[in-house]
Amino acid sequence: MKNILGLLFLATVLIACETEPLDPSLNGGTSGGGSGSGGGNVTASIVGDWDYDDYVTNTTVTVTVMGNAITSTASTELVSTNSVLSFNSDGTYTVIGDQTFEIFSQGISQGDQTISVNDSGTYVLNGSDLDLVASSNQSSSGIPQFGQDVDFTIDTLTATDLVILINSDTTQNVNGATQRIEVDGFVDFTRQ
Repeated sequence: MKNILGLLFLATVLIACETEPLDPSLNGGTSGGGSGSGGGNVTASIVGDWDYDDYVTNTTVTVTVMGNAITSTASTELVSTNSVLSFNSDGTYTVIGDQTFEIFSQGISQGDQTISVNDSGTYVLNGSDLDLVASSNQSSSGIPQFGQDVDFTIDTLTATDLVILINSDTTQNVNGATQRIEVDGFVDFTRQ
């Protein structure tokens, strides 16, 4: 459950970066801006306030102990939110608000959960790649931050719509077992 909540928060905070100037091709408001592997429409400035519209994450966890692998799947889907993600022109961000999401484990609903988020950090844009670094290692909801091991790609950025793709594949050793966590998902925002 801690992994699921951590991955959910990853989608929620979705933003944590390093301090560098913003990529002018993404923030200049010119058409055709941005490059990279997102493959989407990146034509407007990311700076501003963004309302969460939707997010979905799919997670596969594979634990290997003494050569035996056990795999489980989980997903989260946004139910409701009043959260606002704000990208500032100085390379900082904040995300504040409540989010209710439904967790599915092995395809079976585990019910809804609501968290309150009040976090901040810095961000860097490089083409369509979004790098995020949180201000602390612990979020306001008590869930560890994951920013360094996650790839965020801006798929769509227009005057009114922002879609960020989430991809993570990390492996760690835990008490003699190897744990691989793969996450894929997206977050969709509308500019306020």
